[in-house]
Amino acid sequence: MWAIGTGKTATPDMAADAHRYPRSLVRQAYGAEAAAGARILYGGSVKPDNVRGLMAQPEIDGALVGGASLDPVSFASIVNF
Repeated sequence: MWAIGTGKTATPDMAADAHRYPRSLVRQAYGAEAAAGARILYGGSVKPDNVRGLMAQPEIDGALVGGASLDPVSFASIVNF
């Protein structure tokens, strides 16, 4: 099982599924335009080797980088993916 802080990363499809739920709540409460404008970030073990797949998901609007930000080379790789 994946969760923030475990070091285990969701697959891009799992992460996208998780992002669809809060977006659907925004859509129900405020409409399609608000849902499309909401920015939902992924924050579970973003690393240089998985950022591309995660950011390829249309539901994921960005990343909250944790431990990988402590290594300048890893962080630069994530930022410049």
